[in-house]
Amino acid sequence: ASGKLVGEPMTDEDIADTIEAFAKAAAAAKEIGFDCVELHGAHGYLMSEFLSAHANTRTDGYGGSLEKRMRFPLEIFEATRQVWPADRPLGIRISASEYADGGWSIADAIIFVTELKRLGCDFVDVSGGGVVAHQKIPLGPGYQVPFAEAIKRATGMVTMTVGMITEPRQAEAILAEGKADLVALGRAFLRNPRWVWDAADALGGEAFCPPQFLRGRTTPLPQPAARA
Repeated sequence: ASGKLVGEPMTDEDIADTIEAFAKAAAAAKEIGFDCVELHGAHGYLMSEFLSAHANTRTDGYGGSLEKRMRFPLEIFEATRQVWPADRPLGIRISASEYADGGWSIADAIIFVTELKRLGCDFVDVSGGGVVAHQKIPLGPGYQVPFAEAIKRATGMVTMTVGMITEPRQAEAILAEGKADLVALGRAFLRNPRWVWDAADALGGEAFCPPQFLRGRTTPLPQPAARA
């Protein structure tokens, strides 16, 4: 034995149970009172494995052509949309590219997002990679922004962009230039949980700050109101 873990293809029953589980999770989120749900269909998670021509080697109705590879993720989204309130945002995170020849591409992603929009998707969080080990990712500041921009221009979908976006003015420029509608940060907040305060200070904006923390801000402290 090689010691490698080898998965087994999901049965039709597995697929139906998984779709139902996603819908139940969204229904629970609704009852709890969450304002927004984002499904995770990127980075080698289950939906992105079905989308990938490298990972998905099925020969039934859920594998082969792009249409068939999209079927399972679209069925998940449709079932979730049916239980999630129309007045609360429902989106999905996708990998816009596998960064591997012959794999999922931005052209595929645009087709996928077009179908998601038809089903009532409110936004797409556009990331990339994480599906195959032989990926070659050209890392650099804002390296995935062009994916969000291409999807936004091709489909009109509200897009969120991610990927080495670390500086307030960098994030602001992405929004101001219409390359994306939303910017998500991860590691920047791990380094600095008060990143929003720094962004507000740098851009002349406002950010909530508890009074006990005001002395840590670089902006002038608010002055007490004058007595009449």
